[in-house]
Amino acid sequence: MQGEKLSDAIAYEKLNLLRKDFYGYIDRHSDKVDANLPVFYGYVISALENSFPHISDETHDGFIDSVTFKLLDVSRNAGDFEFIRKTLTNAIRFKKRKDAETGLDVVAGLKLVKNGDCIHAIEYLKKYATLDAKLGTAVAHCYYALSLREFKTDDELSRNHRPGEMELLAREVMLDLASVQPPLNRTHQLEIDDPAFLEKIFWQMIFVGLEWFPSERWFIEIGLKNASATANAGMRKRLLELGAERFYTDFPFLREMFYFRLEQRDAGGAAGIVNQMIRQYPDEPEPVYLGMKLSLLATKKITYHSFRRLAISRHLPGYIIGLADFSFDLLNRHHQEALARLTDFETEFPDMKYYTTTLRYIAHDIGSCDEQQARRAKKALLDSIDQFCLRELKKR
Repeated sequence: MQGEKLSDAIAYEKLNLLRKDFYGYIDRHSDKVDANLPVFYGYVISALENSFPHISDETHDGFIDSVTFKLLDVSRNAGDFEFIRKTLTNAIRFKKRKDAETGLDVVAGLKLVKNGDCIHAIEYLKKYATLDAKLGTAVAHCYYALSLREFKTDDELSRNHRPGEMELLAREVMLDLASVQPPLNRTHQLEIDDPAFLEKIFWQMIFVGLEWFPSERWFIEIGLKNASATANAGMRKRLLELGAERFYTDFPFLREMFYFRLEQRDAGGAAGIVNQMIRQYPDEPEPVYLGMKLSLLATKKITYHSFRRLAISRHLPGYIIGLADFSFDLLNRHHQEALARLTDFETEFPDMKYYTTTLRYIAHDIGSCDEQQARRAKKALLDSIDQFCLRELKKR
């Protein structure tokens, strides 16, 4: 099994190298490729099938999609809609899956969006709008961009009366997205060298959507997912603050804000959120657990035992309190006491020995004289305990 995974990783890396080779060839010989599309795609398929005869149909088709996007992105003829049609006709001949046109429609649509050809982009993308959040916002963007053009010739004051047809279509797409709630990056595995244009469109429409529909939480939720996926701390902070302002009683946003404050090393801000959650959700165990987590990080005995007493009164599971006690002793450098607690924990909860075995190894590394090793082990301990406890609390 391990050998298979290694082989898969090597094959994936070699496939990426082949893709980059074709990207380089397209960069150097774009005009030649444009003039000989059937020959170029024949070369692509020959190289792909000779080098990777056993790849899946999905990977095979995804490779063709990626090369096609690169071709259109570089070509001087990409502004010609008929050239785009011709390119797709050649590419689709070599695809294997029954839905072969899907990836190429997305390729063409995204290139047209990047070119500012919103009318033709809609033609390719609109049927996929609710399959993927970014494709959906791209379609909404096209309608919205067309709506702005409407008012260049009409009376500007008409904006204040009612939205035009194109804006209504953009609003409809955004509402459909909020209703269906599609995931991010679901429809294809397209490799785009510079996805900045798609990111810019996504964020534009998320905030336009919030202006149109200020009570729609999904726009913030999907924005937070994308901000985390792209490590965009600025957008994450902006959305969390907006969510806390509009949905200040909403548990998920308060939780996200708590973890954001921790990442920013803002212990006071995190404590304020915990206190707010405890007041607003007196019957929920999670805010009490988050208070215990915060006190573990601070390693303050008075604070920890205050939250521990609250955890007992709120009937948090005994094994969560036990794991917190073990962690508190370990982080306060009471190594022997922590191991003794773990032994007692195994006696009281024998079904969790699979987990305590791992914790013993982590405890050993925390006690290491190597400062870097100990720091990594502390992070592993806190992350592991946190994930375990939150999963257990969600079961209740």
